[in-house]
Amino acid sequence: MHGQLNSGLEVRDGRLALVLSAAKEIEPGSRAMLLLAEGLFRLDVVVAEDTLRTVLRNLSGGVIETETTLGTITGEGILFGDAATYEPGRAGLGFTITTGGDAVWVRAMIATMRFAARGTVQVGAQAILLQAPPTP
Repeated sequence: MHGQLNSGLEVRDGRLALVLSAAKEIEPGSRAMLLLAEGLFRLDVVVAEDTLRTVLRNLSGGVIETETTLGTITGEGILFGDAATYEPGRAGLGFTITTGGDAVWVRAMIATMRFAARGTVQVGAQAILLQAPPTP
């Protein structure tokens, strides 16, 4: 079972918005589905050594334009206690899905923690999907 949480968001201007959240503990080299937006996209991840590879599958029949400016999130990270032993990491991902005259903006945050004793990596993601405003 996938185990994803989905929740609608209230947007002041009436556009549709949705939050997706899921986490998986996977072995390095394995591919796992992390997020699924039915009829729009599926986000898979692969952990290989110190690299997190994302695989974005288009389920919409429309066009996906990715944003390359997000990449790895910069900024200060604060670790407490033994947190550094888990080698935490984070990255951002953004894209727009356009089908006909409709578009959906997607912004996602992916976080990782390595469990060396178990030989696994916990990968979690949260994404916000927001209906783009109508074009004039």
